[in-house]
Amino acid sequence: MTEYLYPALFALGVWWASTVLIIYLDGLPRWTFKYSMIGATVIFAISLIGLERTAGDATIAGAYWAFTFGLLAWGWQEMSFYMGYVTGSRKQPCPEDCRGWKHFGHAIQTSLYHELAIIAAAVAVVWLTWGGPNQIGMWTFMVLWWMHQSAKLNVFLGVRNLNEEFLPEHLEFLKSFLTKRSMNLLFPFSVTISTVITALLVVAAMAEGASAFERAGYTFLAVLMGLAILEHWMLVLPMPSGAIWAPGLKSRGERQPFDAEIVVGFLGAGKTTTLRRMLAEADPNVKTVVLVNDFGELGIDGSLLEGQGADVVELANGCICCSLRKDLSAQLREVVARIKPQRVLIEPSGVADVASLLRVLHEREIGDLLRSLRLYTVIDAGAFLRDFARMPEYFRLQAKLAPVFILNKTDLVTPGECETVRETLTALNPAAEILPARYGVVEAGIDTSTALTTWRETEGVDALDRGHSHGGHAGAARNGAGPAADAVAATPAEISAHRHDHNGHDHDARSHDLGAHSHGHDAHAHHPIDAGGNGNGHGHDHAHEEAAMGFSSWSRHLAGPVDAERLRQTLAVIAAGEVGEIARMKGIVRSRGGWLRFDVAGGWPSIAAHLPTPSEAPRALAIGRNLDMARLDQIFADLVAEAGPAEGRSAMAPALDAQGLRPAIVH
Repeated sequence: MTEYLYPALFALGVWWASTVLIIYLDGLPRWTFKYSMIGATVIFAISLIGLERTAGDATIAGAYWAFTFGLLAWGWQEMSFYMGYVTGSRKQPCPEDCRGWKHFGHAIQTSLYHELAIIAAAVAVVWLTWGGPNQIGMWTFMVLWWMHQSAKLNVFLGVRNLNEEFLPEHLEFLKSFLTKRSMNLLFPFSVTISTVITALLVVAAMAEGASAFERAGYTFLAVLMGLAILEHWMLVLPMPSGAIWAPGLKSRGERQPFDAEIVVGFLGAGKTTTLRRMLAEADPNVKTVVLVNDFGELGIDGSLLEGQGADVVELANGCICCSLRKDLSAQLREVVARIKPQRVLIEPSGVADVASLLRVLHEREIGDLLRSLRLYTVIDAGAFLRDFARMPEYFRLQAKLAPVFILNKTDLVTPGECETVRETLTALNPAAEILPARYGVVEAGIDTSTALTTWRETEGVDALDRGHSHGGHAGAARNGAGPAADAVAATPAEISAHRHDHNGHDHDARSHDLGAHSHGHDAHAHHPIDAGGNGNGHGHDHAHEEAAMGFSSWSRHLAGPVDAERLRQTLAVIAAGEVGEIARMKGIVRSRGGWLRFDVAGGWPSIAAHLPTPSEAPRALAIGRNLDMARLDQIFADLVAEAGPAEGRSAMAPALDAQGLRPAIVH
């Protein structure tokens, strides 16, 4: 039996070790990739020479060497793909609404050059071994090619287990070509064909009269095919496939468990203010990271949260759903690996899909590190009843997932109105605790244990199916890939701006704390500034016009200072609905007296002082329905022009240049 046992153990050991080595090298810093590829290319050349030399050696040693050379030749194909050197012409994710043959065509584009390289290598291997008695190396390469193609197609069509921790960061876009489902129609054929081939190889290895060379060679190939079958079953059965390759992940560093807290709420509810209060009360010895997501290209909230004792990471231009969900997943994994936070605070945009966000946090690679997850839902006491009447499904879904409601701005409503809101929230979720608050401060304090969420995947699926069509996008999740596959790669709302004419009140990120700092916004798209410095180019954001509950966003950079009184008058006009139904507007500007931050929420405009960093860039963001983009452009261009464009340009040019805001990137 040793004549079968030794080849089997050798094949298993070399296959496992080479796979782990590739994963390990791919987890090293990217600057090391060129050296890894140089080494791999040298080994590839040696393996081709070795295949040619062993083709005429029909001994047991020849079988061992041929198998090894065939496997090493395949290793170059894997490394060149995973390290991003030989992939395809497409480097972007597939649009969420892309389906069918078009989707398949995009998938082919992501790995076209990789597939052509494999074909070229296969031709070279066949040519070098042609006519020789030892074809073990050639068939080793072909079996690995079969494993690769079959696994890749199955992951594309849909399987249960996708070990996305093995997909490197620079290939994150491939996730949009991978589908998670229990099984696909190709899977039974793949397993059956592989099983038949394996059986034939076993019969050939154990055939009476087989030579020692044939027994060893057929055993090598049978073991590889058996491993192919095992990998396929690992895609659909609850098997710990990730643990097999764990040594390869050590190059990516140890990951530290963390606590996550999410502050959600509709536009203008007071999420940023609440988050600032939470940061002010946080333990400074606990390493904290804040992830902020604004609906629109130019984020504002990140600046308002800077200087609060935590690292701030912005995800701009989205609503944490569909494609942004993938961005958040990648960003969070990168943050966890690089910063190793003990606490992660997340503020999604006011139109975020909370169920999708929870799903991201329960993905295997992130969920395994999650010590606890708390969810705080901020409600605007003055705007809730009107918003709920217009968007019942959105608030029902949000309420279903909420363990705690922070009922903010209670000082802006009468006791009777407050009680009506309380009773409505209780009806939506009797189990949730309701905490009254002013300016984001809960009067009785927060018992953090009550905010622990018990969300389950079934809740997320139900929530997505019922409440988040998002302009026709499919709700099926597409996730990552494992080593077997190198990868191909609330109902629409009728809402208007709500107004609450309460004298002198100023909430959300508008006042009461003048210590907000700013930071760079290199990740944002920027817009053109004309020669006069007035910003009269088309600076508004047309890129985020998706049907996210019927909202669109406008944003622009402001190239100079504005007059504070004139700004106040302008905000009053905007709040009155002169440029469309404004659900939320916010911005940071420079006036002759200093920096200001402004806000329109609940139909109420406000302006407060702002403490910037030297690289702060003036900008404005509006979210609403039926926005008059051209009118908004003109209004803010006039604001800058009236304050003095020449002075504004000279004063702000260094800061804009420092951030790379000129020339602009349009849409």
